[in-house]
Amino acid sequence: MGSTTIKVSTETRDRLRALGGSTFETTIVEALDVLEADRFWTQAEAAAQWRTSLPADRRAERDARDAEVDAAFHGIA
Repeated sequence: MGSTTIKVSTETRDRLRALGGSTFETTIVEALDVLEADRFWTQAEAAAQWRTSLPADRRAERDARDAEVDAAFHGIA
């Protein structure tokens, strides 16, 4: 994997150093992983709330379609 140099403020560099990873790369990757996971779960929660807000008949239609897709993929390994 190639590498590059990025400019960050000295404050940001010091924050990275204070987090104590073995390298800046390790610390940045860990921080990105946490940020990506946080954004994923935020989006998942918003989608779940949206789905819950649907009228019962529309929710039932979506549940039926989801069941059809699940059945189509059932047993595929």
